[in-house]
Amino acid sequence: MISPSTAFWLFDWLRQVLLAAPGDLDQVPLAWARLDAGGCIRQLNSGWYELTGHRLSHCLGQPLANFLHPADVQAWTQALEQLRPARTEVLLLRYLTCSGERRWVEVRLRRRLGGFVASLGDITGQMQRRQSLQASHRSLSNLLDGLPMMVYRCRNNRHWSMEYVSAGCLELTGYRPEQLLDSRSLTFNDLIHPDDREHVWAEVQAGLQAQRAFVFDYRLLCADGQEKQVREHGNGIYAANGEVLGLEGVVLASA
Repeated sequence: MISPSTAFWLFDWLRQVLLAAPGDLDQVPLAWARLDAGGCIRQLNSGWYELTGHRLSHCLGQPLANFLHPADVQAWTQALEQLRPARTEVLLLRYLTCSGERRWVEVRLRRRLGGFVASLGDITGQMQRRQSLQASHRSLSNLLDGLPMMVYRCRNNRHWSMEYVSAGCLELTGYRPEQLLDSRSLTFNDLIHPDDREHVWAEVQAGLQAQRAFVFDYRLLCADGQEKQVREHGNGIYAANGEVLGLEGVVLASA
C-alpha cells in the first residue's frame, strides 16, 4: 500500500495533470478515475484497463459503483456522501474485472474539481496472503482447542501472566481461558499449589538461563477445590540478543 504522504503528492500531481492535459493522466503510476458529484466516471487512465480489463470508452458516464462487488456498494456510496473537503478516504473494496474475477483494491478518494478523484491500487495478492494466514491461524486454534491439555503463552513474571490460553484450560483446571488472560480474574500462579510455587519458578528460570526446554511436575488447585498432578513442557521465547520475551508450552494431567 502507498503511504499517505505519497498519496497526497500523487493527488496534487493529478490535479496539475487534470488542469493541464487530460492525455497526460496515463503517466500516473496507478489506476486513476475522475468522477462527477454523483460518482459517475468522467475520466480514466490506462491503469484502469490494466486493473479491471474494462475498456475505458465503455465505462465513461457509468457510476463507478457498477464495477464493485455488490456487498461493497454501500460502503462506497456512504464514502461519497460523507467525504469532507480536503480529506482523503481510504477504502478496501472488491472490484469485478471484465472476466468476472474479483480484485481487492485500495481506493483513496478525495473531493476535487466539483466531483471526486480516486486512486486505485491492486492489493489482491496482499489480501489473499492475509486471508490465508488468518485461515491457518483459525485451523491451528481449532486444533489446539481440541487437545486434552492447556496450551499457553505467558510472560516471565511471578504471576505467569497469560497472553494466550487454549480451550483445554477448562477441562484441565475448571477455569475458562478468559479468566486467566492477562491475570484478569486470577493468575496462573494462584492455581499452583503453594508448596510447589518456588519449585515451578526455579525450574523455569533454570531452563531460561540455559536456553533449554523444561519439563517438570507439580500440583494445580482446580476450580472444584481438588488438587491435580500435572506435567509442564515448555521453553522460552527469546529476542535475537538473548533477552527473554516470554514462555510457551503445554500443561497436561499426569498419571
